Amino acid sequence: MSLLLRVELILLAALVAGIMVRSVNRNRLRVQYSLPWVFVAAGLLIVALFPGVAFWLCRVTGVETPSNLVYLCGIVILLLITFYQTVLISELSGRVTRLTQCISLELYERQEHPHADSEP
Repeated sequence: MSLLLRVELILLAALVAGIMVRSVNRNRLRVQYSLPWVFVAAGLLIVALFPGVAFWLCRVTGVETPSNLVYLCGIVILLLITFYQTVLISELSGRVTRLTQCISLELYERQEHPHADSEP
């Protein structure tokens, strides 16, 4: 693995970790959603500092070069994160629909029985 690639991986790991820490500190991102990105940064750092790990993984998986392995792992991790976010969006969409329905029913009942709340 070339020195340039190792330096790029270290810089990318530092950048990802810095962005995550800053986003969590500014309350723009919850800790639970930053953890996958922290693991990505840690993985990049491990591969950059211990290139033997990348070469071993290349032999195990049949990938020809460590740089291809890094890109492949990056793509797979991004796909997993995208799937996780899709699941979250789907759950939130269902919750928004149910909330909208509850509010609509409550407003309808208030229009049908405007003084029902004030009766003993």
